[in-house]
Amino acid sequence: MAVATPAVRPAPRPSLWTRLAAGLAILTKSKVAMVGLVLVLFWAIVATFADDCIINTGCWADTAKQVSNAFQFKDITETEGADKVFEANPWLARYSPFEQFRGDNLKGPSAKHWLGTDRFGRDLWARLAHGARIILTLAPIGVIIALIVGGTFGLIAGYYGGTVDEIISRVLDSMIAFPQILLYLVIIAALGPSAVNVVLAITIAGAPGIARLVRGLTLDIKTRDYVAAAETRGESPWYIMFVEILPNARGPIIIDAMLRVGYAVFAIGTLGFLGLGLPPPSPDWGSIVSVGRKFIQAGHIWDAMWGSAATAMLVVGLNLMADGLSEEMQRYR
Repeated sequence: MAVATPAVRPAPRPSLWTRLAAGLAILTKSKVAMVGLVLVLFWAIVATFADDCIINTGCWADTAKQVSNAFQFKDITETEGADKVFEANPWLARYSPFEQFRGDNLKGPSAKHWLGTDRFGRDLWARLAHGARIILTLAPIGVIIALIVGGTFGLIAGYYGGTVDEIISRVLDSMIAFPQILLYLVIIAALGPSAVNVVLAITIAGAPGIARLVRGLTLDIKTRDYVAAAETRGESPWYIMFVEILPNARGPIIIDAMLRVGYAVFAIGTLGFLGLGLPPPSPDWGSIVSVGRKFIQAGHIWDAMWGSAATAMLVVGLNLMADGLSEEMQRYR
């Protein structure tokens, strides 16, 4: 007499919050990563709470209008309400980044102005705080779009192989052959300095490298048994690429994305330093350094020093997070 075998139910897939908690647990086990996280969180908190924008409905309406105009390729600094400054947080920024204090031009650090003032008498700390909001908005957006574009092409090239892989790889090689900073300069010089064009430059410069990384990971993962099982079930290529392959390649992609955000921060600062970033009076860190270097020989080092230190602090923080996370993930292999 045959004995019925009870059906074995597959284990439930962990929820999104469970996976995020597991990833955060890996991050917290690395002292190096935690140091980087503190540095990045410092600027993230300052950028978020420098004024009351996050709790002001008028700010959200203005932001929505700027985003809408950005998708229409209009410079967000030229849109209505873009230069409106909301009430400053006295514990963080204290002043507006555009407020000028008569008689306080080119002053050093003091109780009134924590980091000093620039040539127009504007508070340097307020400009750095609001400049962090620009940096931490444009750099991640550009990298995320590059991840979507480059990741898609990398998956297609690695999964299909053959002629498709050859064509995509040759196009990627031709783009990677250009030095990234030169590519940034060419794009911005051709399209003009604006927030949208800066994001576009980050996307175009970063997508080829991401595509090559994802392609290499795909070539390895597509030989695994679970991919063969999905093909046997008759799953579509798009399902296999985005459900079976991509989630199993997320570790190296996340680490690479952290590094690329740091590169993007540095690139935005470089463009601002060369006058190809956001137009004045935007508190762009690169432009703060560029203008401040002219007054170093006059004894006023604060603009250039604080702007450079802020950029270095954020880039180092992102790199430490990526290094620490990479080391911890190696232990789990």
